[in-house]
Amino acid sequence: MLKLVSIPLLALATLPLVACGDNPIEVEDKKQVEFSIEVGAQDALESLESLRENIDNYNCYDQTKRFTDNYKKRCDLFIDKFRGNSADTVLSLATIIKMVKNEDEYNDKGNYTGSDDGPMVNYLRYNKMLSITLINYKQTVESISKSEKLGDPEIRFLVKSYIDSDPSEYDPFSATILDTVDVDRWAGEKKIAIQLPRGIDAIEICPVLRDKNEHDDYYDDEDLLKDSDCVPVKNLGWVAENNPKLHTTTGEKARIIWEWFLYSIE
Repeated sequence: MLKLVSIPLLALATLPLVACGDNPIEVEDKKQVEFSIEVGAQDALESLESLRENIDNYNCYDQTKRFTDNYKKRCDLFIDKFRGNSADTVLSLATIIKMVKNEDEYNDKGNYTGSDDGPMVNYLRYNKMLSITLINYKQTVESISKSEKLGDPEIRFLVKSYIDSDPSEYDPFSATILDTVDVDRWAGEKKIAIQLPRGIDAIEICPVLRDKNEHDDYYDDEDLLKDSDCVPVKNLGWVAENNPKLHTTTGEKARIIWEWFLYSIE
């Protein structure tokens, strides 16, 4: 009889212990979770306010959030890497935004991954030389001269430079490659080299032909050029060196054959 009574009493005695023992711990855990969430949110708000002072970050976030899932991480990484004080690595914010958007060709370290050996950025990190070689000239009209059957051709190359598709602050670079008289055709090799400054990411190479004896020494290059005659070269930082590109340019008065390539300054 005592045994039958003692078992339920023992069971009843243990029930309050379970209830009193577990519930306070669960409640305490919830308080701790709520406290940590509140502290984390406060820290996040303070961090957000500090980031808000950096307009570059927020411009980057705003302009890339619809293009990439991890846009904040990519913006932070790219800005930290390329908006520093080193003149060799400074990029404009517009260029960084393009890099953040282009996940296919840039990884999170800002490296170009379009090819195995591609440079890190699409602009020139240091000065390079542009080599141009004239191979052939042939007059295609009766004369390039207004007064002579055989003209006096002067061929120059004008190089315009760009940063993020906008004209750079540099004046066009120019060099004369052929300077002769009384000829309507010429073949051989004439070379020039033009130094390109670091920081630009595109150029246009524009051949210019004139009869040198019928023009003043000072003249407006723009009046003598057609955009269709210019050869655009974009993403200069990715252009392979010592890799000649051949072109044939047919103007109103003559046809020329020429080639160009980039090389590093020793």
